[in-house]
Amino acid sequence: MDEHEQSELVRSWLRNNSGALFGGLVVGLAGILGWQWWQHNQAQHRYDAATTYQALEEASERKDAAAVEQLATELTTRYSKTPYGALGLLRLAEQKLAAGDADAAQQALVDAARVAQDPALSGLAQLRLARVQLGAGKAQDALDSLAKVPSETYAGLVADTRGDALRALGRTEEAQTAYQDALSALETGAPNRTIIEMKLADMGVSPAEPGA
Repeated sequence: MDEHEQSELVRSWLRNNSGALFGGLVVGLAGILGWQWWQHNQAQHRYDAATTYQALEEASERKDAAAVEQLATELTTRYSKTPYGALGLLRLAEQKLAAGDADAAQQALVDAARVAQDPALSGLAQLRLARVQLGAGKAQDALDSLAKVPSETYAGLVADTRGDALRALGRTEEAQTAYQDALSALETGAPNRTIIEMKLADMGVSPAEPGA
């Protein structure tokens, strides 16, 4: 075909397919704009969650129990898909425990472990739950909670708390092993190493040398 025939063919093709081309352009632009809107919306959502959590922190420092509970509930209901949902519940648990309400603290920690998106954050909630349960005399419940903490997360702290729970249950040899495991997992300069060594000494056991 010569240039005239080629141009006529192109014009004819455009006339016949202009609707599809326009529709494709509209869909493509809508997709791009929709993606940008979604990203902006997600960023704004995270910002709002962070602002709410900051307000909760300030309320906690003021010891405003009602505000802490209200903001923690807001974080859980509106921002549960962000880390701030679980963090708000962890802070609420601290406030409840300080007020002497161990049952409410336990429930807040159970909820925190449930809504946490990050395994490390969920493990932290389970570890704190185990400590509260142990303080309430529920050693077996504490062991059950510790079993839900990922093995690679907070290994030294988990082993130490497990030792306390086992000792409370009268399972002395297992408790000694747990304390030794805690010493093996903790850094040499960890502040709680001395406390664990004292626990072993109180049981008449000498801590194993590092690397033994």
